[in-house]
Amino acid sequence: MFLKVVLTISYIITGVYILSIVMASVYCYTHGCKGPDLDAFMPAFFFTPLGAITTVFCLIDAAQHIKRRQWTWVFWPLAIIFSIILLGVVVLVALLIYYTAFRR
Repeated sequence: MFLKVVLTISYIITGVYILSIVMASVYCYTHGCKGPDLDAFMPAFFFTPLGAITTVFCLIDAAQHIKRRQWTWVFWPLAIIFSIILLGVVVLVALLIYYTAFRR
């Protein structure tokens, strides 16, 4: 029971994290973000550590559901979305390291 509660909370946090990225992207697409307008992504940057960790848990759970062949039509798209989000987090961290360490 505890694991289901933790996974539910994890899916909720991951959903909020994905929505913060998508909503900021839509805002920037419609208004043309340049310069300080990138502040729309600040909630996504704030949620990055927690969002990445919960996304990993959700991806593991989705992979287990796919392996057990339970509701695979729901969990395949979720696994793809979670993988793309985690790839974006890795790129964000790599860019952060690059700009802080090598751009002096």
